[in-house]
Amino acid sequence: MAKQVLICDDSAMARKQLARSLPADWDAEVHFAVDGRDALAQLDRGHFDLLFLDLNMPNLDGYGVLAELKSWARAPDVLVVSADIQPLAYRKVMDLGALNFLKKPIAADTLKAELVQFDLYQCGELQRQRGSAVQMDDALREICNIAMGQAADNMAKVLGAFIELPVPKLRRLKASEMEMLLAESFHDDSLKVISQGFIGSGIAGEALLLFEQSCYQSMGRLMGISQVDSDEARLEVQMDTANLLFASFLNGLSQQLHIPFCQSHPVVLSSVPACQLRGETLAVEISYRLTEQQILCDLLLFFPQDSLSRLEHNLQYLLE
Repeated sequence: MAKQVLICDDSAMARKQLARSLPADWDAEVHFAVDGRDALAQLDRGHFDLLFLDLNMPNLDGYGVLAELKSWARAPDVLVVSADIQPLAYRKVMDLGALNFLKKPIAADTLKAELVQFDLYQCGELQRQRGSAVQMDDALREICNIAMGQAADNMAKVLGAFIELPVPKLRRLKASEMEMLLAESFHDDSLKVISQGFIGSGIAGEALLLFEQSCYQSMGRLMGISQVDSDEARLEVQMDTANLLFASFLNGLSQQLHIPFCQSHPVVLSSVPACQLRGETLAVEISYRLTEQQILCDLLLFFPQDSLSRLEHNLQYLLE
């Protein structure tokens, strides 16, 4: 009898990529859920043998799904597939009953080995349901999600703290909307904006880190900087944070786009980047939160109109 499999991820690209990585001869019927609530509703309506579960989703995240399934008498086996690869995230999902934690993007041979290990794989010739069509924005959101997870893992190891991750937000902005988005930051004395440009293979962009001054003491302690009372010390904390976050994130983005990025030195920004004032800009917004330390910083990624066609070209391998 064919295995009943549910793939739960808010990204259409991630659902399609995972379905495409499953063994072609696996005797399985594959279904899809767009978030945790959708997954629980489908699991409640019918029998499923295996759930592939993302962690960072709107409405109900993967942690919430796992917590709910602990009380179910006939819960499916769960393999978590996530970009959040922090060690604490791994421990949390294993404590909640997952079979294993797999890192995005997952290779087909790794996935097959997992299915074999847990006695879930058997040959068959059933044709699987295909994932929904993937749009460029969804593909970019997913590769940013993976890069975000890599950056958070690196930060967590350096700082020794767990970092909560959101679902990346994408928006297409006109110049006036860009100014409105950032105007409050530039006029708020409690916020500082650090900027770093990057360029490679016809794609140019700007990464911005928004950092509240109320976070300096906590972030300084995590970095081993005891005194952050002076402007120089606060700038050091923010620059160290920006260097750590920008380098990790852009490296993850570079690997997935197959583009080596050249990066400028980070600087304190006082106005909207000039390259963003021409035409449409694609903006990616990501918030990194360390709840216990009351630290919140926002990463903004901007791709100007001149780079969008080249960016779409490099994402084609994910859209097919």
